[in-house]
Amino acid sequence: FLFSAVEIRCLFISIAKTSGSNAADRRGATPFNIESKMSEEDPLIIDETKDDNGHGTVTNDANGQDGAVTNGAGKKLFAPSASFVDHYSLEAPSDEIKFRSQSVRVFCNGTQQFQIIEEEDKTAVDRDLEGDTTGKTKKTTLKARVSSDGSSGLSVLRGAYTLVTVLMMGFLLIFALQVLLFLFVSLVTEGGLTSKQSLNYGHLFGSVLSIPIFVYGLASALTMATEFVVDTWQGHSFFRSVLRIPPVIIDWAAFLAFLGIPLSVMLFHMWTGDNTSTETGWWESTAMVWFGSIAIAFAIFCFVVFVVEVWGAMELLSHHPDYELLDFGLGNIGKFLKRAILLRQLHSYSAVRNRTFYLEGANTLPGVNESYDQSDVADHEFVDESVSLYSRLMVKYAEPDNGSGRQFFTEYETPKRQFNIEDVLDREVFVTDATWNLEKFYCRRSKARTVLVVNGPSKVYPRQMWSSLICAALGTVLTVLFVAAFLRWGGASIPLVIILTVLFIYFNRESARQIYSLYDSYRDTISNNATDDPNDSEAIYQVTETHRLTRPSNLTCWVLFGCELFFLFVFPLWMLYDVGNNAIAVLFLILGAFSGCRYYFNAPVVLTELGSLDLLDGDFIRTKSVAEKNEETAAIAAENDWREKNRLAKIVGHISQGSRRDAWVGVIGTFVMIFLFLFLSAFAGGSNSGAEQTTDNILKDFRYVPQNGTFHYPTCALTEDFAIPEADRSGTSSSALADYAYMASIAYTAPESMPSVLDAWFGEDVVFDNTELVEEFRSGREESAVHFKLLTFPNNPDFAVVSIRGTNNGWDMISDAQLWSASVLAQAVRALLPVGEVWDPILVNLVEMIGILQSASLRKVAFYVSTSAFVEWLRDEKKVFPSLRITGHSLGGGLAMISGAQTQTPAVGLSGPNTIITRKTLEPPVTVENLNKYTFNIIPDRDPVPMIDDPAKNVQHIACLAPANNFIDCHTSIRSLCDIQYTCGSGDRPTLCDCALYYGYPEPEAIGDRTFQEACGVKDEL
Repeated sequence: FLFSAVEIRCLFISIAKTSGSNAADRRGATPFNIESKMSEEDPLIIDETKDDNGHGTVTNDANGQDGAVTNGAGKKLFAPSASFVDHYSLEAPSDEIKFRSQSVRVFCNGTQQFQIIEEEDKTAVDRDLEGDTTGKTKKTTLKARVSSDGSSGLSVLRGAYTLVTVLMMGFLLIFALQVLLFLFVSLVTEGGLTSKQSLNYGHLFGSVLSIPIFVYGLASALTMATEFVVDTWQGHSFFRSVLRIPPVIIDWAAFLAFLGIPLSVMLFHMWTGDNTSTETGWWESTAMVWFGSIAIAFAIFCFVVFVVEVWGAMELLSHHPDYELLDFGLGNIGKFLKRAILLRQLHSYSAVRNRTFYLEGANTLPGVNESYDQSDVADHEFVDESVSLYSRLMVKYAEPDNGSGRQFFTEYETPKRQFNIEDVLDREVFVTDATWNLEKFYCRRSKARTVLVVNGPSKVYPRQMWSSLICAALGTVLTVLFVAAFLRWGGASIPLVIILTVLFIYFNRESARQIYSLYDSYRDTISNNATDDPNDSEAIYQVTETHRLTRPSNLTCWVLFGCELFFLFVFPLWMLYDVGNNAIAVLFLILGAFSGCRYYFNAPVVLTELGSLDLLDGDFIRTKSVAEKNEETAAIAAENDWREKNRLAKIVGHISQGSRRDAWVGVIGTFVMIFLFLFLSAFAGGSNSGAEQTTDNILKDFRYVPQNGTFHYPTCALTEDFAIPEADRSGTSSSALADYAYMASIAYTAPESMPSVLDAWFGEDVVFDNTELVEEFRSGREESAVHFKLLTFPNNPDFAVVSIRGTNNGWDMISDAQLWSASVLAQAVRALLPVGEVWDPILVNLVEMIGILQSASLRKVAFYVSTSAFVEWLRDEKKVFPSLRITGHSLGGGLAMISGAQTQTPAVGLSGPNTIITRKTLEPPVTVENLNKYTFNIIPDRDPVPMIDDPAKNVQHIACLAPANNFIDCHTSIRSLCDIQYTCGSGDRPTLCDCALYYGYPEPEAIGDRTFQEACGVKDEL
């Protein structure tokens, strides 16, 4: 520690001396003036001598060249001959460091430094006419090298930061999906499926029309979150370039948010000894503060990105060549808004044509604003032209412009170019023999400007090209085979596999065409230029050009804008507030406001019109006085312009456009389609009271005997107070676990089949389906879509079982998602994070915060509200069945455990989702103590449903003999019943034909005259 302190003190002394003697700009021509007594022979050390002002001087060098740099003693410093211009795609502006005989240009990218060292080539000198040396250096050389200033400690620190940001992004995704889910739940409730209310078409259509803004806004937020995660790992380089404040402030603010504040909270709690409770321990407080500080940092990040993006679009609009030049000011806001709306509508509603083709044998780089559609080097044999159905209709019905301004759509005389963002950002990727890679070439971006060098010193060799083509073809074939094999593994029939595979090939046929077109272009280029100079480089690169064919008139643009504003924002907002979903309505208002600004003041849209970032400058955003402008040098002005272009290019390339945004739109869109399917199935299928069931598969003259020498399930009989009363009052059954599994499974049975189903299992008149009490409870309350039965036992009037039905229709699936989707996604986030279990103490709190989105009307229709109310009604109002028990399968099992914990009634779930993470989202919330005390869950192996949420302490794992590719069958209630009977023995209960016929268990032992084949012959015929 003392040694480190001495090192730090020496470092501060050195910095103080250096900064006192070096006031020149670090990018200027003045060298480092380092006070030192070291030898002058060291080429990196400059002599102490200075001019009167303490700086070096600039004079003519010994060769008569102006601008040579000298120090105060007149000694020459190295003057670089190469001139570098930073492109705005760089992560940060380069730095130039000048020494006596060298000049170093440093380019930084994260912890990597790319260094270009220019120095004199002392082996090459000038000679006079007689061949004698003149003593002057003839040329300089450039040496490139890569270095790193990273370390394992830095990686660990940034890794910890990044893990927390990934957790934050994961819960942002959960938040987004919950918003959409609750929106569709409200659609179902407004459709009248959950109560006796009539269908409200206004509320229904208002909720539907709110989906586009939710998808756009939530996908944008997730895109920003992805960039926030990447930027955290890279040391906040993106945030540094976007936010124009000193890096020192940014780094200290990041330190406080990512480490300083959470660490302070942790130290405080540890010092005060606050670790006596698992609910309020030091780690839970630290983790919540850590998560909260990161969330606040992310909110600031999003706001800064939003401001810079909109402001950049306004600057581009102010310089738009089709309009007069505008200065930023409150008086011109209306003009900016008008330009932005018209340009956005023009971009959205014009008919366009996209053409993609290769340029063969090009010996120049692709120009940003050049069109190659009619170029001689374009391969017109394989032009991929796409025109959407909308564009075809617009072309068909558009009219030539007559100048009246009253036409809805007009046709261009000559198609107008609309630039590609990849072209505007001027990004090329060169594929040479050294940079070629099989995986990178196969997985390249479809619209990337990949320059494939096919002739010249760095050309891609034929074996590399053939490998790429074979890999592309093989990848396509393997993808098709994988789809076919997966369908077959999933149990699809061979004809269905063939049909689906053919459809997959048809919709992906374009990839094979692209492979052949690339091969054809490569072959033509090689054959046409076989005798050319081998030192001349030629390339193939893909070009995608978009041309507008029609355009809407200004009147049409304003009409469409009014429709968008009313139907996609005003009307949905009104309906969301009217339905009472205030939390969702406020969120919609915020997303709508921010998304509207980003949608209409859209930098990518303006750039596709301009084709370049050259119109950006540093004066628009940061206003300077005349004196300040006069004092600025050209270099500083150029750097300001570079920073404006750099930060807008990063935002456009990483957030506004690109693969990340497209991926998140795809994810959100996929879940919207899933929820829409559930919504439509809920409307189409409605709700029913159950299915009829026969008792032909129940065998009373067969039994399963527990296997000798093996362990049985410890809970086969459960405890005495769970056992089912016998008909003769002689005792209680020893097969209680199987009894509860059976009662859970018959909750799906129609009321008319219940007497025979109960008598076949328990004996005649032992158990009754008490529909009278259930109907009495429902008659005085708003009807709910949940179905449950009350099973009563005449021989023991104090004992009864409430059996809750599981998932049976679309609305049941929506209810599943309403209750447990947040916990499922939280589990997924935890599983993806290394040592994700450390976040367990705060998962419950984070899921609880997301649950705030539910309105009172949505909470009211949750299924557990009705089941818990029924149990309390029996106990408190009717004062019957003091020994009441609850059971259910799947959704019913989860509801049984929730109601059991809420009402403190013992509950046995079969394959039910758990409630530990979800417990605080319930109304009223349940405690871990009550879940551990009153709930019990039977969990079959590989059953995905009871893997939902974290289980309480009382569980019984049972086996599942289903095939590996049919793990869903492990969720079948009858299969679970068979396993319980086979392992525990059937006792005095009957057995089922299904166990041996369908579920892979041995045939039960006969205790009568019939054989198993005779008893289950009907099943064999089926």
